[in-house]
Amino acid sequence: MTSDTTPRGDDVIVIGAGLAGLACAHRLAARGRTVRVLEAGRSPGGRARTEWHEGRPVDLGFQVLLGRYPAARALVRELGIPRHDMRAFSGGAAFWNGTGWNRLAPTPPSLARFGGLAPGDRLRLARLAAEVLRRPAEHWLDDPAAGRTTEEDLRAAGFGDAAIEGFFRPFWGVVFLDRSLSADAGYFRFLLGSLLRGPAVLPADGLGMIAEWAAAAIRQRGGHVELGVRVSEIVRGDDGGASGVRTADGRTLPARAVVVATEAPATRELLEPVDPDTARRVPAGAAAGVVTAAFALARPLYRGRVILVNADREDAGTPRVDLMCQTTNVTRPEAVGGPHILLASSVTTPGPADGSGLAEAVGRTVARWSPGYAWAAHAELIGVTAHEFAQYRPAPGVRDDLPGTRTRVPRLLVAGDLTTHPSIEGAVRSGGAAADALLAAPA
Repeated sequence: MTSDTTPRGDDVIVIGAGLAGLACAHRLAARGRTVRVLEAGRSPGGRARTEWHEGRPVDLGFQVLLGRYPAARALVRELGIPRHDMRAFSGGAAFWNGTGWNRLAPTPPSLARFGGLAPGDRLRLARLAAEVLRRPAEHWLDDPAAGRTTEEDLRAAGFGDAAIEGFFRPFWGVVFLDRSLSADAGYFRFLLGSLLRGPAVLPADGLGMIAEWAAAAIRQRGGHVELGVRVSEIVRGDDGGASGVRTADGRTLPARAVVVATEAPATRELLEPVDPDTARRVPAGAAAGVVTAAFALARPLYRGRVILVNADREDAGTPRVDLMCQTTNVTRPEAVGGPHILLASSVTTPGPADGSGLAEAVGRTVARWSPGYAWAAHAELIGVTAHEFAQYRPAPGVRDDLPGTRTRVPRLLVAGDLTTHPSIEGAVRSGGAAADALLAAPA
């Protein structure tokens, strides 16, 4: 809608306190701009949120940060988070094949010994890793290989059904939140190159630590981060440009510019009335979802800084448990007593949107993976978190038609992985791009 006047208000209003919005606001605040971040949720971080249970961090959905993501590393450094608080999954991943475990770390010696692949496939994987590492990870995002799916790329490299079904589909299924391996091959190679260059890490206070530190830094520089505030519409000035927002509680907040940094469905809803052409390009249709159950364990299920991946081709459980991780092994490795926090995620079966049935499925899965563990005696359910739209599905060609940072409305910008690629790096990089565009504009 159009306002009669264009009050000055804040320099920038950022809608959404996910990592994209916080990265944008932090860069603007660091350069002296007045910033107001409006977040509908009760805490910052979006999917990267952390709550607490008896002194232990509990992420609301399992995610890790790849340690060599350049934009994300720069943000962590700028926020002042100590290096020793970025704790690595030094044990890599362990794969359950239905009868036993195979351990894999992203190093050449581990690839050579990995029992989850036949010798010929181990050699093919080593060749693929060497090829990916010959170029910067970001190079692969624009590679011609992006025109084919990940599965097509793997089969072109010589991998057959045994390798794809027993290794690539279970592992990359939890990375993509989609077992179809339909993500474009350029995105797959970007992620593979990032993973091979450095370990996956988790902040000592959970992934939400990054969001909390970013929100604190914005406030310390004079900015505002308001939680529990839902934006209902973009307000436009007499020149047609963005001049502020209207909130669901009836307030009109003026600003010289507005950045929309929400998840894709909410971004499309906000843009549709003011810029339908850009809204159409927001990938808010086919969504990759994930449901995560969090447990407090009186006794540890396993030792080591490792992720457990379900590679059992015979497991047709509904919901199927695709991944487990005892995150306190990473965030609190020195702790002697409990509780030990276990996250278990399902990404591969439709299942109820509220995640019902997952907690019981985890107990059944543990009984198969570790028959001697007294699950009923030691496990307390903390809660189940369902993200129906965790990220968009980057099928071949999808990234070619994403909205850019700028919209058709003057002083209205977009941030979020929906403008780049669905990853923490994509979110942080997009926030920086929106901030840079505003900083480069005439005052």
